[in-house]
Amino acid sequence: MFIRLSLPANRAGNERDLSYLTNLPGAAERLQIFGADLSEPESFGPAVEGCARVFHTAHPIDYTLALPEDAVTPVAVGGLRGVLAACLGARTVKRVVYTATAGSCMFSGEDLDVADEGTWSDLEVCRRSPFYPNYLVSKTLTEKEALEFGERHGLEVVTCALPTVIGPFITPSVPGSVGLTTSILSGS
Repeated sequence: MFIRLSLPANRAGNERDLSYLTNLPGAAERLQIFGADLSEPESFGPAVEGCARVFHTAHPIDYTLALPEDAVTPVAVGGLRGVLAACLGARTVKRVVYTATAGSCMFSGEDLDVADEGTWSDLEVCRRSPFYPNYLVSKTLTEKEALEFGERHGLEVVTCALPTVIGPFITPSVPGSVGLTTSILSGS
């Protein structure tokens, strides 16, 4: 199996140490790293070219809550459209897996025991949430767009609505999502 990874493009003078990726076993033979950025939707073509499956896991999140919703959502939706357009353009992609969030279906304002494909969070309920309202709104709108885009263009798009992602990580510092989950669990 060959793995292609898209990371935000390095800005001038902002070189990152990616040795935690390039030093993985087999990376020299099976890992290619491409520069791509959600704020530059056209940048995903080279990373997707020749791929059969694409996992879209990136989404902007502002842990400081300083960015307004209308600054986060256009980048997320535009970046998603760029990834999906690159998948269509490649003509080799059979399936796209989009990592959604349980937040896109659990803030309906109703007390539900089960949520399914027809359950969506109410955007106004998301906006009143104390837990990253901009992120909840943005993820809900982005997931809806992923499914609608796939349907419009005949591209198989699957979403995985994850409640949280936590566990062992290979990055040199604690990922923001792990830090956030840990702080929620510990009450700090």
